[in-house]
Amino acid sequence: MARLKKIVVPLIILIAAVLVVTGLNLSRPKPEQQSLSEPLAPKIRAMVAEPKPQNIVISTQGTVRPKREIDLASQVSGQVMSVSDLFVDGGFFKQGDTLLLLDSRDYKIEVIRAKSRIAEAEQLLATERGRVFQAKREWRDLGNKAGNKLFLREPQLKAAEAAVEAAKADLDQARLNLGRTSIKAPFDGRIRNINVNIGQYLTVGMKVARVFSVDAAEIRLPITISQSELLELPLTPSQETRLPVSLATTVGGNQWQGYISRTDASIDSRSRVMYGIVEVEKPFESDPPLVVGLFVNAEIAGKRFDKVVIIPRMVLYEKNHVLIVGSDQRLKIHPVKVLQNRGEMAFITGVQPGEIILLDRPSYVVEGMKVDPVLQSSGSQPPVSQSSVTHSSVKAPPDLSAGVVTQ
Repeated sequence: MARLKKIVVPLIILIAAVLVVTGLNLSRPKPEQQSLSEPLAPKIRAMVAEPKPQNIVISTQGTVRPKREIDLASQVSGQVMSVSDLFVDGGFFKQGDTLLLLDSRDYKIEVIRAKSRIAEAEQLLATERGRVFQAKREWRDLGNKAGNKLFLREPQLKAAEAAVEAAKADLDQARLNLGRTSIKAPFDGRIRNINVNIGQYLTVGMKVARVFSVDAAEIRLPITISQSELLELPLTPSQETRLPVSLATTVGGNQWQGYISRTDASIDSRSRVMYGIVEVEKPFESDPPLVVGLFVNAEIAGKRFDKVVIIPRMVLYEKNHVLIVGSDQRLKIHPVKVLQNRGEMAFITGVQPGEIILLDRPSYVVEGMKVDPVLQSSGSQPPVSQSSVTHSSVKAPPDLSAGVVTQ
C-alpha cells in the first residue's frame, strides 16, 4: 500500500501541473498583428535645375617667352673698337641701330685693292676689244667671209669681260665685309645678355649677344586631352581659329589679352599634354609691360554648350552622377556628363529643367528611398568664395543661383 502511494501521489501532482500550465496558455491574450510603417523621409537641401547655354573657360598657366630669339654673331673677324650704350644686358634697341664697331682698316684696304683690280681688268678688256677689231679687219682683207673664232679673238674677249665682272664682284664683297664691321640690330628688340666687349677680338661666327624681338611674346600653355575637347584648337592646316586668352599675374592682378594661333606639332610623350601657343602683340607697349620670363595664369575661351547646370562639386555622386528627387519624392541616382570641374564648382549636362538635385546626401543612399527636399532660395544657397574659382582675378565667380556662370 505504501508503495502504491509513492507512485500515485507524484503522478497526481504532475497531472495537476500540466493542467495549470495548459490553462494559463489558453487564457493568455493573443498578440495583434500590426502593419509596418515607412520611416519618416529625411529633410535634405536641394536646388531646382535651370539649364542654360554656357561658354566654358579653361584655366591653365605658363611662362612668357619671346616669339623670336637669336644669337647675334659676327660675320667678319676683327677687334671690337667701340660699343653702343644700348649694348648692355636688358638694353632695348631699334632695327638698324649699330651695336658694335669692329676694326675696319683691313677691309678698307681690301676695297681699294678691289677697285685696282677692276681698273686692270677694264684695261685688259679695252685692249682685247682693240685686238678683236684689228683681227676682223685683217680677216676681211683676206677675202674670207667665214672667220675663225680663235683668229677673231672671241674667246679672249669673253675672258676679259668675265675678268671685269669678277673684279666688280670682288669689290662688292669687299664693301660687304666692310659694312659688316658695323654689327647692327636685325629687328626691334632687347638684349638678354652680351658675350663680348670693347677690345675683344672676334672671329667669324662668334656670338656677341643673345637678343630677342619685342614685336610679340609667346606663352606655351599645357592643355590636357579632356580640356582640348572643350576648345576649338587650331589643329588642322585649314583651321584659322584665334582663341581669345586672358592673362593675369597671381599677385597684383595685372591683365593682358592674347590669342592662341597654333599648337605644338605633337603631344608631349612624357606628360601626355599638348601645348597651345598664345601670342601677345607689342608686349612692352602695354601698361604694365608683359616681361619675358613672367609666370602668368591664363583663361582660354572654350566652346559654348547648351543646357549646362552649375552645381557645387561636392554634389557629384560617384564622380559622374547626381541625386535626383522625382515627383513622388523618391530618390534616383542619375548619370550626368561632367564638362568641367572648376574650383569648387562642376559644370554638368544631362539634367532636365525643373528637376530637383540634392545639395546634401542622406546618411545612407538607397535608390527609391523617400526624401523630403528643402529647396534653397537664391539667398540661402551656399556662396561661392573668390578662392573657389581658379584665377578669380581674371573671371568673376559663378552665380549658383542663376544656374550658369555670368559671362
